[in-house]
Amino acid sequence: MRGTKMMMSALDQASRLRRCLLVILILNCPLVALAQTPDTSAALTSDQLATVIARVRSERPPDPVRITEAQLVGFELLGAARYEDALALFRAILDALPSNQQALYGGALASFNLRRTGEAEQLARAAVQAPAVNLSAKGAAVSAMGPAKNWRVESLTLLGVILAVKGDNTGALGALTEAVALAPDNYDAQLALGRARYGAGDPAGAALAFRAAVKLRPGDESARFFLATALERASDNEGALAAYRELLSTRPESAEGHLGLGVLLVKLGGEKTTEGIAELTRAIALNGNLYEARITLGRALLRAGRAQEALEHLQRAVALAPDNPEPHYQLALAYRRLGRATEAERENAIIKEIHSARRGNGTQSSPGVSSQDQDRRP
Repeated sequence: MRGTKMMMSALDQASRLRRCLLVILILNCPLVALAQTPDTSAALTSDQLATVIARVRSERPPDPVRITEAQLVGFELLGAARYEDALALFRAILDALPSNQQALYGGALASFNLRRTGEAEQLARAAVQAPAVNLSAKGAAVSAMGPAKNWRVESLTLLGVILAVKGDNTGALGALTEAVALAPDNYDAQLALGRARYGAGDPAGAALAFRAAVKLRPGDESARFFLATALERASDNEGALAAYRELLSTRPESAEGHLGLGVLLVKLGGEKTTEGIAELTRAIALNGNLYEARITLGRALLRAGRAQEALEHLQRAVALAPDNPEPHYQLALAYRRLGRATEAERENAIIKEIHSARRGNGTQSSPGVSSQDQDRRP
């Protein structure tokens, strides 16, 4: 049905999907689909997919060649963000071969992208425990999806990500530590381990994992950014400065890199403030919707006696985070320093409303800090 070239295409798509998934989770953004790639499975109609599923279900004992082909179609469907279809196909394979490791993994990944974390966890755990099976007794149709050890590592990594999203940092650390022990050269496992350690309150340990990820992919922006952020959280400011600068030397167009460097420089203060303001200005030029860049630059300009310049950034910060009292507070300060008392009072009134609403909801107000940490945490 498909040759080696198509098999590698499916593997590449699955790998890109997994990497995209991990980065999205680390950035705490909503899960989104990968852009569709030209492929026969991406264009597979519902009737054609039903035929593939029916063939898988009808053949007993299952045909190893048919199962291998169906797995490839399943991973291609994942790459095309057709998660419901992929899950249906992987379930059909599992009805025929309940311990098929690749189908368990593919089903877990599809379920996770559908936000069915309970089912995803169950399938991922089963994939971790599944034995490696040669689908053909004669060796004529060995699975095209890779060696057993690699699939165990992939399954452990996915399980770790799922558990981290569920808030089970202990479980996530266990799965990801095992994945890295089995395959220290697995970029995704190292990156996910760094995230889990960071989430568990171990930024120094996170930095070790992120540094390993950087060595595996020196040109990857995410690993370098998370390394710098972890070093900063671990109070290694010099190391963090060096990491941010190394990131920008390889990716000068990185808005997040300029943001991280600028925020740290402003925090360190003194003679570094001027450079920090310049870095934040570059970050905003690249991406005007970075809340932390806007609020930090606004505060820095206020402290430098440049209230008029601060206005634009503080007003934009308010627009980006209207329910956060911090930008309203800073904007009120700017208005007051410019002699615009009426507008300052308006911002103070908004702050009171926000605090009142938070008290009514039983939440605590912590202006600025939580939103900034959320912007840059791994």
